[in-house]
Amino acid sequence: MTAPLRAAGTVTRTAAAVALEALGGPTARRCQAVGNRCWVEVRGLGGEHAGDIAAEVVRAVKELPGVRSVALNTTVARIVVTVDDDGPSLPDVLRTVDDAERAVDAGARRTQPMNLPGDDAVLAARTAGAAFAMAGLGLSVSATVLRLRGLPDVVSAVPTLVDHMPRLRRQVESRLGPDGTDLLFAAAHATMATLAVSPVSAVAEAAQRTMLAAEAWNDRASWRRHEPSLSQHASDDRPPTKRVSPPEGKPERYADRAATVGAAAGLALGALSGNLAAAGEAAVVAAPKALRTSREAFACALSRGFTAQHGGLVLHPRALRTLDRIDTVVIDPRALHTDEVMVSRVRGLTNSHRSRAWQAARKALADGRLTTGWHPMSEVPDAGEEGEVLVSHVRDPHAAAVVAEARRTRPRVVSIADDGLRSLAQGFDHLHPVGESPDEALAEAVAAAKDDGATVLLITTADMTSPHAADVTVGVLREGRPPPWSADLLVDDLTGAWRVLHSLPAARAASEKGVELSLSSSSIGALMLIPGVPGRGPVSVHAGAMAGLLSGFSAGRRVFRDALPSAEPGHDWHALPVDEVAHLLPQREGPVEDGSERSFVPEPVVGVWNYARDFVGEVRANLADPLTPILVTGAMASALLGSPFDAALVGSVLLGNAALSAEQQLHAERILRRLLAVQDPPARRRLGADEADGDEEVAATRLRPGDVIEVRSGEVVPADVRLTEAVNLEVDESSLTGESLPVAKETDPSPGAPLAERSCMLYAGSTVVAGSGIGIVTAVGASSEMQRAIAMAPSKSREIGLQAQLRRITGRALPWSLGGGALVGLLSMLRRTPLRASAASAVGVMVAAVPEGLPLVATLAQLAAARRLSGESVLIRNPHSVEALARVQVVCFDKTGTLSENRLQVKRLRPVEGHTEAEVLAMAASTIVVRNGQRTEHATDDAILRAAGRDDPDAGTREPDAVLPFQSGRPYAAALTGNRLTIKGAPERISASLADDLTDDRALSSLFDEMTTQGLRVLAVAECELSDEDARVAAGDPERLEQLCACNLRPVGVVGLADTLRPSAGDLLRALGDKGIGVRLITGDHPVTAAVVANDLGLDVTPDQVVTGDEWENMSADERATAVAEYAVFARMTPEHKIDVVQALEDSGVVTAMVGDGANDAAAIRAASVGIGVAAPGSDPARTAADVMLLDGRIDALLEAIDEGNQLWRRVQSAVSVLLGGNAGEVCFALISSLLTGRSVLNARQMLLVNMLTDALPAAALAVSPQSDTGEADRDESAMWQAIAIRGAATTTGATAAWLMASVTGTPRRAATAALIGLVSTQMLQTLLDSHGPLVVATNIGTFAAMIGIISTPAVSQLFGCTPVGPFAWGQAFLAAAAATAISAVAPALLQRLTGAGSVVDDDHDAGADEDGVDLAQRRGEDADGPAEERVLATASHQAGK
Repeated sequence: MTAPLRAAGTVTRTAAAVALEALGGPTARRCQAVGNRCWVEVRGLGGEHAGDIAAEVVRAVKELPGVRSVALNTTVARIVVTVDDDGPSLPDVLRTVDDAERAVDAGARRTQPMNLPGDDAVLAARTAGAAFAMAGLGLSVSATVLRLRGLPDVVSAVPTLVDHMPRLRRQVESRLGPDGTDLLFAAAHATMATLAVSPVSAVAEAAQRTMLAAEAWNDRASWRRHEPSLSQHASDDRPPTKRVSPPEGKPERYADRAATVGAAAGLALGALSGNLAAAGEAAVVAAPKALRTSREAFACALSRGFTAQHGGLVLHPRALRTLDRIDTVVIDPRALHTDEVMVSRVRGLTNSHRSRAWQAARKALADGRLTTGWHPMSEVPDAGEEGEVLVSHVRDPHAAAVVAEARRTRPRVVSIADDGLRSLAQGFDHLHPVGESPDEALAEAVAAAKDDGATVLLITTADMTSPHAADVTVGVLREGRPPPWSADLLVDDLTGAWRVLHSLPAARAASEKGVELSLSSSSIGALMLIPGVPGRGPVSVHAGAMAGLLSGFSAGRRVFRDALPSAEPGHDWHALPVDEVAHLLPQREGPVEDGSERSFVPEPVVGVWNYARDFVGEVRANLADPLTPILVTGAMASALLGSPFDAALVGSVLLGNAALSAEQQLHAERILRRLLAVQDPPARRRLGADEADGDEEVAATRLRPGDVIEVRSGEVVPADVRLTEAVNLEVDESSLTGESLPVAKETDPSPGAPLAERSCMLYAGSTVVAGSGIGIVTAVGASSEMQRAIAMAPSKSREIGLQAQLRRITGRALPWSLGGGALVGLLSMLRRTPLRASAASAVGVMVAAVPEGLPLVATLAQLAAARRLSGESVLIRNPHSVEALARVQVVCFDKTGTLSENRLQVKRLRPVEGHTEAEVLAMAASTIVVRNGQRTEHATDDAILRAAGRDDPDAGTREPDAVLPFQSGRPYAAALTGNRLTIKGAPERISASLADDLTDDRALSSLFDEMTTQGLRVLAVAECELSDEDARVAAGDPERLEQLCACNLRPVGVVGLADTLRPSAGDLLRALGDKGIGVRLITGDHPVTAAVVANDLGLDVTPDQVVTGDEWENMSADERATAVAEYAVFARMTPEHKIDVVQALEDSGVVTAMVGDGANDAAAIRAASVGIGVAAPGSDPARTAADVMLLDGRIDALLEAIDEGNQLWRRVQSAVSVLLGGNAGEVCFALISSLLTGRSVLNARQMLLVNMLTDALPAAALAVSPQSDTGEADRDESAMWQAIAIRGAATTTGATAAWLMASVTGTPRRAATAALIGLVSTQMLQTLLDSHGPLVVATNIGTFAAMIGIISTPAVSQLFGCTPVGPFAWGQAFLAAAAATAISAVAPALLQRLTGAGSVVDDDHDAGADEDGVDLAQRRGEDADGPAEERVLATASHQAGK
């Protein structure tokens, strides 16, 4: 019985200590016993006597008999004591530690405790809290059953407000600690629920406390699983995190404001009425309980998921409550690596020397002669004297996925400048300089982010030894290594870190949902305070808390439904021999099953099910709009106030809008899938190891690593491939590397080579231009090199344009509209209208004022524009981008494949003396043989044949006696016809083979220089007369023929080739200039070539006016801003440089579009405000990243897209002005009638009827119909406000005039009906001012017909509070509506005449990137980026003038 008694005693002492802590007494010492180990908290380790306390505690504990070992860990403030079976008990160790602390510093006991998951005190506090809550539930339910009367809610007001006001709760926590505060409030809430006899409150409290207790027990179980390994490294100390409270987020600010309002409302109501019960209810109603419960439930679900699915350990649960505020992620590069090292890069060497140096470096590494970092080759035995080698850690298989997920969740992503990051470096927004130590660099990066007000999440390992100030730290465990003790969450591998990053958007969404639930429940609770309204206000808040629990827990569980990313193989396939690759990636035998016969469900059923699932998903997404909670709250309020029919009307309008929008979106997506005709390239897969086994064509998506495929000339490579055979293989990799010329491929390994020089690899999306090849698939889909580059690409620099403007307008208009409704209620009360009736009027006006059709309007307008453009060779992948096209101020173009066709053509022919241009071309063409009508496999040959074919249709068909085509390692092509040998090839190769009797080759060199200065690719053409014997031998011996090509050549001339510009490219750039849109040309070509191309396109540029990549890298941020403003052409630019140029323009406040066609453009496309891809073979990466696709190579369709964007602005402005103007008119009319009569003339049901007739469908018709005015849209926000004001005034005038006229001649009910007719008619007639489209006219007819039917049908009319009226009343209403509409038609011109000006800003150039609608001069006085933007726009205007 000794052990149970000792355990019972320990539990009793712990419970008593925790209770004393909650009452303000000394804090309970955190401790736990795991087997024969005791983990005991040591206090005062952060104070001035820390060293003395540590030494004394260790000494005292070691002197206890039966102590086997002692380890002190200052990071977690624990001494870990291992005892013998008959050693001291946990209480004995506690007394010893306490005495040792007191002996050094008696004040150490006042230190705030540091919890660990298994601590008895934490478990006792959480369990006791749940027990209090369950007891309170039992007592309150019993009291309810016994019909006992409870105390008023005023008894719970103070603890409720203090608990849920973050500012006050922090004050309590500073005195009692988090655990003591939790326990105190648990007991207080349970007591208050019992005294007030509130079972609903008790249920919510019990559910929350039980969930928190379950979290604590779950964390304890996880701790017990990890404890044996953790205890082995207890003495491996790490500096603790410098704990700094994270900045307050929106939820915290809302909670403070809500609780403050509740306290003020309670005090005011109590003072005015003297009713303490009502005062208490008013205070409790404002408490943001749903916000607290949703965040707590989300954190509990995350904790459970991390421990169950990832084997993680949550050391500090408060970190999970901070995830919703994370806006910066700092990643330690060491967390992305394994402990294994490798030779990863070799630079400064050619391919022919790289393999030998690589092998020598690997041997030196194996012998222990190399460490991580760069090493000169001269230090590596047998590696040569030139070049450098990089030794770095092997990348973790999930490293790329972690960085990509950090980018997807949209915080700022930061690391340090570590060469070992390699290709991962492009995934970071900023790389902090390393300096003396990576630890200090990481701590500085965290500190810099904190100084900027960021909330920082750090992913690191135990290698991090410097203190840091990260708000949340995720520590990655390494086998056999100490844990990062300063971490908040410990994960076994990077999949756990990936899951943390994956949870960030869900955490933000859970908090936002909590705010919405709190606001809605408080609003409903406030209505319940009105006498006569059923229900009690606090019940609504408690019900909201339960809804928050369910919502938060469900959101947390959904985080773990998504599958983990696939692991990358830890091999550099380009560095391995073919046989080793084949061994590591075994081939699948036989055909690939397509799985089409596996389904037993009929295809139509599957189609209906898929559509229904997608439809429901779209409806749910549409209902996630911020306006939805307002409308739902309004519907519930209407039902409470005795109008369930009104609530049903609101619900039907809400669901109808969501369903209509969902159907339109699904329809647009179906069209998009059909128009995305550039499908995944098919693959020719070998069925076995030998060619005799045959092959099959399969979709690229069905390939798997290890498959053997064949590629041929003209085909797009379907996956990443390690070549095993290559026959004259050349590949266009411009879509990945930006190199415009084909790249020769071979099978030899290329270890240590950068991406552009891996000659043994083919990459998905590149195009075979010559030859054929066979290889082993190494990566498919998201794991391919191109898709990884896209995942690392930066997201849009900022949110701009129509959506942002509509959000601002809604955000500004909605408070006024809701305030107008409240004012209607106030006026009604002042006119002594009963409180309930006044509230009903206010709710009706508020609901009517909500522009529920606004999201539908924008969506439909964008989808309609996308459908229109689909007929103009423009495919809109992101409908939001159409409106942004109208605001574009600068367009950046990639050259290769975008402005050019990525197809060489002969541009110049220059013969040497004694020859003609025709002879140069004919001899160059004579080296080409095309058999059986096939196309030539080499891009150069194809260009020469096209040029020669204009004068000689038989060019390329004549069969010579012998031929040597272009191939890898042979930079020339030759043909032997009779005794004449003709040859064309690289100038340096031909020059080296000229006859010795040519004493002066300066003429040929001058031709080379001339062509080069013109930016052309140069081929030299030469000939040689052979003897009969040499000709006879060479005709049958290729090796002899190759020898003869190396001597005695005589020059004929040179051929200049260049990429073929698209016919419409020059006109497009000129048209953009005419629109005042600047142009930037960004290319990887030589500066001379770039200048020549720019001049061919109509840009007046010299080579001195071209910015090169080297110059760009040496520029400061200010110099880059100046460069993008003053220069139009950028050459020798890498994909990273393209991103920099786009972001420099965006940072200068310039709305930028990026047009490109390949993976090397994809990152810049994604970074621009509008990303535009040109559809072409191998353009899948650009298509994936782009918002807009130009089909069929029609880059001139960009102009149609810009014009459509301008019309989109007009349509949306018209629809929004009618929608918001109409709602504003309804509110103003309600205010006027309330002021005159004491209540709104139109009841809530009639207001809803007006919304049904005039909001969604008429505005939607305007949004998709052509406008009467086709001029340039005024995109300034002030213009839209002016239109809204005019429409609102006209609507108010029409309704008021109709009501006043009808009041003179009839009853109040008849006057109200006439006002309804006037209100609807005025709004509908105004739609005809902007558009006479068939849909607008039809909507007007339908609306008038519906209104006539409703009012003229007695039963229906009575249902809506109307009365059938005669022709005279109809005439009065129509007359008022017509007059008001006429006034609104002339009002804009009249206002302009009276004020002498139109809108504040005339065009989009002045409106700025964010469309704030402020005067340009004013904004530039406030915006540091203004001068940069002004320079860019001035340059655009200058180009337009040219």
